Amino acid sequence: MELTSMDLSAAGLRAQRARMEVIAANLANVDTTSARMDGARHVPYRRRVALLIEGPGGAPQVKVVEDRSDFRAEHQPGHPHAVDGTVLFPNVNPMVETVDMMAASRAYEANLTAFEVAKAMQQSALRILG
Repeated sequence: MELTSMDLSAAGLRAQRARMEVIAANLANVDTTSARMDGARHVPYRRRVALLIEGPGGAPQVKVVEDRSDFRAEHQPGHPHAVDGTVLFPNVNPMVETVDMMAASRAYEANLTAFEVAKAMQQSALRILG
């Protein structure tokens, strides 16, 4: 299947939008200390990462995986989710997420520009032929 430049740009737009949604979810859960239970222990939200992989015809697709890095531990004995005075927080760094969001936003804009240029070229070709 041959993909046009507009198909590839549209796939890039979808991929970057999905990437921004994952980043937004990470930022929304930066302080979520109980995303699920593991027995009697509260398990914090685990950061997710959107990986861009090659899909059909070379179009980008997104695969979401969990970041397996360690949770952030803080001593807060009065916290309701503390175990021996220690609370586990998500492995989300707001600065990293902000930079990733900026990069995804710029990539989205680049795909949008490429789509608009391809569209303008097709319209010009139709005017010439018409």
